[in-house]
Amino acid sequence: MRIAAAVAAFVFALALYTSTLLPGQDLGDTASFQTAAGDTVLTPRDGYPLYFAVTGAFVRVLSLERAHAANLASAVLAAVAAGVIVLVAAGLTGSVVAGLFAALLFAASYTFWSQAIIAEVYALHLLMMSLALLAILHWERRPSLPRLAVVFFTVALGFGNHLSMVLLLPAFTVFLLTASPGGPRSLLRPRVIALATGIALACSLQYLWNLSTVDAYRFRDPAEVARSFWFDVTKSDWRASMVAAIPAQRMADRLAMYWFDIRQQVGIPGVALALAGAAALFCRSWGRGLLLALLFAAAWAFAITYNVGDVHVFLLPSHLVVALWAGCGAAALIRVLPSPSSLLRYAVPVLLLAYPAWRAWDTWPALDRSGDTTPREFFDRLLSGISPEREAVVAALGWQQHNGIDYYARHTRPDLTIGHLRPVLLHFPFLVEQNAALGRDLVLTDEAALLVRETYGPLFAIERDTRLPTPTLVERLRALPTGTPYALTMLKPYREGGIEQEEVTAALSTLAGRPVSIPPGDYLVVAGRTGAEPGLVRAANRPFRVKVPIAGRTLDVRMESWLSTDTIRRAGFGHVVEGRRHLLTIDRGLSVVALGPDGEVLLRTWQGGMLTPQGRWVIRAGSGLKAHGSGLEAQDSGF
Repeated sequence: MRIAAAVAAFVFALALYTSTLLPGQDLGDTASFQTAAGDTVLTPRDGYPLYFAVTGAFVRVLSLERAHAANLASAVLAAVAAGVIVLVAAGLTGSVVAGLFAALLFAASYTFWSQAIIAEVYALHLLMMSLALLAILHWERRPSLPRLAVVFFTVALGFGNHLSMVLLLPAFTVFLLTASPGGPRSLLRPRVIALATGIALACSLQYLWNLSTVDAYRFRDPAEVARSFWFDVTKSDWRASMVAAIPAQRMADRLAMYWFDIRQQVGIPGVALALAGAAALFCRSWGRGLLLALLFAAAWAFAITYNVGDVHVFLLPSHLVVALWAGCGAAALIRVLPSPSSLLRYAVPVLLLAYPAWRAWDTWPALDRSGDTTPREFFDRLLSGISPEREAVVAALGWQQHNGIDYYARHTRPDLTIGHLRPVLLHFPFLVEQNAALGRDLVLTDEAALLVRETYGPLFAIERDTRLPTPTLVERLRALPTGTPYALTMLKPYREGGIEQEEVTAALSTLAGRPVSIPPGDYLVVAGRTGAEPGLVRAANRPFRVKVPIAGRTLDVRMESWLSTDTIRRAGFGHVVEGRRHLLTIDRGLSVVALGPDGEVLLRTWQGGMLTPQGRWVIRAGSGLKAHGSGLEAQDSGF
């Protein structure tokens, strides 16, 4: 029965993830994973050798676009994790129904689902964590050295995917020491220590892939090589300022964020079952209760004090524990039901399994990225009309767009010459001269043109590229017919840029045909029909969900982020949904969607966020550099 339930959970999760899978490239970290997946070159800074080995196999075997194959790898790994969770939860509770409930609850949880449909390391991370839990429970039932070796192996292998596997060690160490039939000393024998050391060293060989590709390490002092390699693999430069780096005065906001986040994952009924299940597990087996409690404490404490813009994904291991606790709560509820002849004996398990199914049904439209081609369209537009023979592109973009254009340049339009300005800014005049000698214009993005002007003043003749019209936000909105249904959201902009209040006021006035009073708040939604008073104006300092009827349609506006902590949301900061149809992914700044008479999307646009339409500028060959004489020979583009 347990295997059948695990297979059912796998099939359910796989159907869920493949039907909502992102079909192509993304931005941010996902784009960097998609770019490198399938490559044979892996640098220490890349890390994640196990992830790239598994995902690379999907890329090489499947005849799909590289990004699509990498995304599908996450979906399959996440679905396998759901199947393993059934076995873990059933082992903890003795109930197949409870095991299936825990797995489905986690599979349908918002953050895990959002990571299962894109190229990311977290599906594999949760799979390795679940396998490690399954292995240690298997050892507990009949302790032996081979079973202990499996525990060591799954934990050590997981380090090849994500170094936060280290958070399992306190809980696993305490559990092994307390559950060993021969007492703690039996695990401190030389052969056990040698076994653990040998397996750890063997699994660490995964990282030779990273080391072998770096020529610079080969002729240096071994100690210096080790230090440099460790620095790069663990990304010590930025982790040093992020781990346990949340000031005490910000903890109240972090705790409020967690309460929002956990309700987003399992809902209040799931939280209630988890609290009951944690207590029930301690009563049934204090060792297992302590194992999960320590796992939760380590994962939660790390995430809640981690000063990073996507803290929600680092809460995923703690969400797994909550789902397992909820499974324990479900098992306790089933155990107290009346005799088998009672109707409740059958109704309660059905209702339990219906709960995660309902949550999946409700979440589906928000996380459905099966039709999301927005990242690809962003670069298609930005790079449209560029001549590979006569032009080279010089880009300066935010880091998430930077990663996206790297994928686009390597795997979508490899015919284009695309480089990044910041690494070459100090010798940009030589770059201009080289390309001028080759008869090539330089095409600059908005920020690249701004940086060149700020750095070199009037040295270059930079002109607007009129081939790429870039209408203002007001001009885009003004083109909508009167009476068009729309929804506009405004989220507190990014610190490094964003949108001015005057732009927001002008946009709303254009839509309504008259001035609109804007209430204060980090989250704002305005919905109605163009040329008329808005039907909804709502603002708040906390995320909310609201449904608004417009022109016979009901728009479901979902604010899905905690803005004081979230600067990165791979699933978007929120969504606008109509029925089962995803209309708009909400970003920081302004996000707007407008519908035509038949419900088709007439306009989907952003301002002040990652997807703000970019303009282009040109430095013409032979006319851009006003001072010559560098003496460089024209050999290549300089990128």
